[in-house]
Amino acid sequence: MSAQAKPPVHPWWDSRSSKFWSLLFILGILMHIIVTSVSEIGLDAHVHATYVTVEDGGGGERLDWGHTRPIDPQSSDPDYSPETGLTYWAWHAWLGLWMDFLGHSSHALQTGALLLAAFMLFTVWRCTEKLYGKEAAARLTALISINPALIFAAGRVYPEEMMLIVISIALLTLLLGLRTGGKGMPLLWLIAPAAVLFGATVKGVDPTIAVLLFIIGFVAFSLDGTNELLIKLTRRPHRAFIFSSSFVFVLFLGFALLSPSGLAISSLREAPLRFISAVLFSILDVAIIFMLFGMVLWPFLKDSISSSSTIIDREAGFLAAVIGAMTTGLILYVAALWTHESLLWQAEWPWMIWTMGNNGRYATMLFIPCFWYIMRLRQIANDEESTLDIQCYSLEDPGPQWKSILVGICLILPLSLLATFHGQTSWTSDAAEYLDSEMEDGEDFLFISEATLGMHWLYSFHLQLDPDGSRNITGHWRSTDSGWQVELFNGTELENRGNLSKVNWVVLSPETSVTLESDDWEIAESSSAPWMNGGGDWIIMHRADQVLNTE
Repeated sequence: MSAQAKPPVHPWWDSRSSKFWSLLFILGILMHIIVTSVSEIGLDAHVHATYVTVEDGGGGERLDWGHTRPIDPQSSDPDYSPETGLTYWAWHAWLGLWMDFLGHSSHALQTGALLLAAFMLFTVWRCTEKLYGKEAAARLTALISINPALIFAAGRVYPEEMMLIVISIALLTLLLGLRTGGKGMPLLWLIAPAAVLFGATVKGVDPTIAVLLFIIGFVAFSLDGTNELLIKLTRRPHRAFIFSSSFVFVLFLGFALLSPSGLAISSLREAPLRFISAVLFSILDVAIIFMLFGMVLWPFLKDSISSSSTIIDREAGFLAAVIGAMTTGLILYVAALWTHESLLWQAEWPWMIWTMGNNGRYATMLFIPCFWYIMRLRQIANDEESTLDIQCYSLEDPGPQWKSILVGICLILPLSLLATFHGQTSWTSDAAEYLDSEMEDGEDFLFISEATLGMHWLYSFHLQLDPDGSRNITGHWRSTDSGWQVELFNGTELENRGNLSKVNWVVLSPETSVTLESDDWEIAESSSAPWMNGGGDWIIMHRADQVLNTE
């Protein structure tokens, strides 16, 4: 008898080598540790931290300096701050856990973000291993660990990694249910809708819509054996993809036409041409940059498309339907968000997209369904009982695609390293540190900046100045073109704007060219903003009759 042939040994830098993926995973862990140590938290994290730490007196969460989408788009109004209810319940519960344990600080949030990343990687590995084996699980986990968008999100304390946990658990329970026909799994199947509901309260999506969409889709796949039409639809991946994508598109149009004005989805009615152009940019941002390039999906694209019309498989059809629905939903949502924010802040179009281009990171939620779909195709292609003449490769069995995978990883690694060592920077942390040392309890300050994301930048002062509202400090915001001088100098009060009569401090952002031409005001502090924030000098002014603590 001839000895069984040994598997070929590949060098460590070859993407066919297990050692390559082990080293990649170690690098990913190190990058997550570094980014959560050196980066400042993001603007959205500052806003959510305020929701967590400030109560309205009745136990509800509120933004005590005013809503981030004020009635007057040029001005804040502390009296206008609707409660979130359960919209972000899950995400706020996670942030609150670490702030209660470690204190109201950005370090507490980043500690939570690091542990969340560890839990996410373990969940991805365990769920993938259950379905597709240890090698597939190890390689997908390693690839996710170095993804630049997820490293970006971890450093800024954004919820994308929690969403990967939710999606992994939900899809695992559903696919196990499909494989076993639901025998002995009624309790396990209940985990899936619970996970979807939980995920909706992480991202702030209407939980009712999310769960209903999930139930409709899964019932169709569960009952497909009872209907010939459903079989032709659900077990053909390309048909399932097209149908789910079309269904979400029609549903979006319906909500856009019927929803009240003021919501992001209603921007289709308010500026249809701008929205259409936003969809084109969103396809580039979400589907091409963050998915195909950022997630290294492009080496598998050709085989996945060519096999989708040949394979007849319920599991592959289900994953294809999930990918179609989520991709279409994300593209339309990001386009609606860009259009809505540009209208809200009266920002120049399409330059607004450059400011909010990182919204494409939402595409990382498709990491699991996309690669599980590719792994399922490989399982089918390698099945000895299969009569299909197809060739499908995946991370655990890259075949001739190993060079393309290696190239794809080499292309994203510089972006991952940039996200790791640069992280989030902001000049407002320095300005907030100065104000914290100088402002008395009960004082107000006025922040002047451009309209785009002005309220978000205002809340980047909150965690350092008055995290729980106990100092009774109020921050006001005005855009550079709001005519704020009339309010500040003359004491004029305008509708839907906060009262500036108690303002003793004014912070001028670097992009503003205005100054306080009054003998009643003096420069207290100034410095340069980091060049990655646009450079320029920020200035803090105070009333001339005040005595500074540093004097």
